[in-house]
Amino acid sequence: MFSKSLVLFFALMVTNSSYTAEVDSFTRREIPLADSLDLINKKSNEFLSKAVNDANERKGFCQQKGLYKSMRKYFNNQYQGQLGKYIVETEDLDKNLVTIKESIYQDFKWYQSIIQGYWARKVTDPSAANLNVNGVIIGTDKFEHFMGSGYLYYKKNYIKGKGVLEAMEIGFSAETGFMGAITTGVKAYGDLSANFNGMRFWNHVLQNYDDVLGKEYNIGPYVVCQGNKWVQIKDMDWSDYIDHSFDEGLNCSGFPNKKMRGLVQSRMAALESKTGIKQTCPMDQEKIDSVIPKYGIFAKDLINAKGHSTLKKED
Repeated sequence: MFSKSLVLFFALMVTNSSYTAEVDSFTRREIPLADSLDLINKKSNEFLSKAVNDANERKGFCQQKGLYKSMRKYFNNQYQGQLGKYIVETEDLDKNLVTIKESIYQDFKWYQSIIQGYWARKVTDPSAANLNVNGVIIGTDKFEHFMGSGYLYYKKNYIKGKGVLEAMEIGFSAETGFMGAITTGVKAYGDLSANFNGMRFWNHVLQNYDDVLGKEYNIGPYVVCQGNKWVQIKDMDWSDYIDHSFDEGLNCSGFPNKKMRGLVQSRMAALESKTGIKQTCPMDQEKIDSVIPKYGIFAKDLINAKGHSTLKKED
C-alpha cells in the first residue's frame, strides 16, 4: 500500500502532466447543453490557419515536419496547445462540470485512486467538464486525448511504420497504467476512441495514407503544397470524428476491481433515486451499438457496450 507521502509525490507528477482529468458522464446528464460544434470548429480552423502561416515562415519549402511542429503549438493538450486550453478555459462553451465531491467517483479512497481519492480533495479538482458536440456528450479531456495521444499514435503507426496495433498499445498501456486506472481508478474506453480518431485526424492533415478504417473514410487533405507554400484547402469539422464512442455514458469504462466498480454503481443507483432517470451504462444501448460497425476489427478494443467492467479477470 502507498504511503501518503508517496501518493502526494505521484499526484504532483500526474497533475503536472497531461490527461489527469476524469469526467463524470452521468451526473446532471439530463440537463440540456447547447451544441458547441460550430464554435469549436471555428476556433479549430482559426488555429489551423495560423499553424499553416507559421509553417510557411520556417526555412525550407513545404517541409512536413515543420508543418506538424507548427500545428502542435495549437493542437495539443491544454498545457501545451492553444485549442485544448481554449476548450477547457473558455466560458463561450456550454459545459457541465461535476466536481469530485458530487461525482459517481466520490467514494474512491486515496489508496484506490491517487487523483480522485486524494489530490482532487486536498489540492485541486482536475475533473473534466462535459460538452455537447453535434449531439454527443463528451468530456473536455477527449480533445486532449484526440490531439495529444492521437499524435503519438500517428507517429508510431505512420512515421515509424510500426503499425496500427502497436500504436494502439500506447493508449492501452496508459489507460491501464499510471496515466489511467492506477491513478484515476478508471480505464476509459472513451479515451481510447478519442486517441484512435486523433491518429486519423493527423493522417488526414496531408492524407499521405488511406484512412485506417478504409478509403471511404478519407477526409483530407486539409493542407497541400502549392507554389512552394502550404495552403489550407479544406476546413476541419469535428463531426467527422466525434461519435458516441467518445461518450463515457455510452462507451462504458472499466475499473481495477469489483469493489471500485461497486462504489460507482452504488452512486449511480443513488442518482437514479434522486432523478427518477434510470442510471446504467450504456445509457442508450442503440446509440453505442450504432457506431460499432464503423470501427470494424478495432471495435473490440475501442468500445465497451456491455456495461461497466473490471480489469481483474477473477472479478
